[in-house]
Amino acid sequence: MRTPTQQDVARRAGVSRATVSYIINNRTDGNVRISEETRQRVLQAVKELGYQPNVTARSLRTRRTQLLAIMVPDLTNPFYPQLIRGAQASAEQQDYQILVYDSNDSPARERAFVEAVLRRRVDGVILVAFHLEAHDVAQLTRAGIQVVAIGGRLRTAGVDVVATRERLAVHEVIRHLVSRGHRRIAHLAGPPNTPPEQVRLQGYREGLAEAGIPYDESLIRYGTFQRTGVAELVISLFPSREAEGRPTALFAANDVMAIEAILTLTRRGWRIPEDVAVCGFDNIPEAELITPSLTTVGQDAQALGQRAAELLLERLGSTEQIEVRHVSVPYRLVIRESA
Repeated sequence: MRTPTQQDVARRAGVSRATVSYIINNRTDGNVRISEETRQRVLQAVKELGYQPNVTARSLRTRRTQLLAIMVPDLTNPFYPQLIRGAQASAEQQDYQILVYDSNDSPARERAFVEAVLRRRVDGVILVAFHLEAHDVAQLTRAGIQVVAIGGRLRTAGVDVVATRERLAVHEVIRHLVSRGHRRIAHLAGPPNTPPEQVRLQGYREGLAEAGIPYDESLIRYGTFQRTGVAELVISLFPSREAEGRPTALFAANDVMAIEAILTLTRRGWRIPEDVAVCGFDNIPEAELITPSLTTVGQDAQALGQRAAELLLERLGSTEQIEVRHVSVPYRLVIRESA
């Protein structure tokens, strides 16, 4: 069966092929007026014939693929699907589709993403990058691919940044724990030398300094932002309730690790928060479902993704130079039962 064309739609609707093109592509070139009755007649013909626009032909004509790509470090973390959903909602409003890539927090996979994007042609990229450097991203911008970064690592020419003020947020978490009487506060950090690990550790140290509490390296453990290995790290921090000088509180650098810490401690007979107060970061949906519910920093993942896509689409739609923008998305301390 022959694939229907724009000419077939034009015949069915009783209009010119140019009119069909204007309506399907949602453009009027500023001087073409099309009545609502004509538009509906064309759309009805499209539906009846099952016409699908030739995306490849349009891409050749406009030099746009109508594709964006987004790279995240861990799709198993509930924070990132929410972020992707926000980006996708913004993209679809302007007829863009999003391709998703999971780097699994691997430097090699992050670089492979850059190479794949250069080979396969997309119009823009949203990066949640833990390992890429400025020269990696420069390959994309030199190829004419617009880039927006989520998080503060990639502050480089031509790249907009959308981020939460993570350092201040962690500072507020520590202030909250201190206000509850805690002086020995352990920290379950992310992978060393990654942007979230660095900025959240800095906020932890600043919060302690504000309270006059000396920083103690023995209270720090480095995890992976995933559940793997968390139990062993938590047990090393909390060997027994009778251990001299043991911590009375734990701040985990994301909710996935914080929730695993709560499960580990409760399995070993510790009471949360009576024996140990636990706080996390992100406010993933599971933070409210765990028992006891998790005190955490509320990042609006959907807002981060949505705002990143908006900035990207603004650049793609502009014919003029746009100054680099650094946009902050608000956070809030969500106080629940665990601390």
